[in-house]
Amino acid sequence: MLVGGIAVVVVGADILVDAASEAARSLGVSDTVIGLTVVAIGTSAPELVTTVVATIRDERDIAIGNLLGSSVYNIVVILAVTVLATPGGMTVPDDVVRVDLPVMVAVALVCIPAFLTGRRLSRLEGALFVISYCVYLAFLLLTRT
Repeated sequence: MLVGGIAVVVVGADILVDAASEAARSLGVSDTVIGLTVVAIGTSAPELVTTVVATIRDERDIAIGNLLGSSVYNIVVILAVTVLATPGGMTVPDDVVRVDLPVMVAVALVCIPAFLTGRRLSRLEGALFVISYCVYLAFLLLTRT
């Protein structure tokens, strides 16, 4: 069941990313916006499923470990391997440096007090995170398409 579940999640995420990327390109959306939205959501789908299932099964330590572990892994290992595999390094677009990287740092900083206040996140805090992400997505779509 584990292998089948992993396969279904991976194949589903792959289909989602491919279809959404093609649709976005046909609408003239830039590759940066596709990466920041469609690819990010599609590649995070397995973490979302794993975290929700772990939370439902009252395995919250696994859920938090998965979220933090995948975030650190994506930034440190995936970014590093990508840069190492690119001859001459990678050029980061100006809009990513000016907007998206500061947003990423700000979100990480906002998470610190949220996780330390009684070490419990409320539904309100969760809703605020979801709303914040929706605002960020709207900003990307309105300013970069």
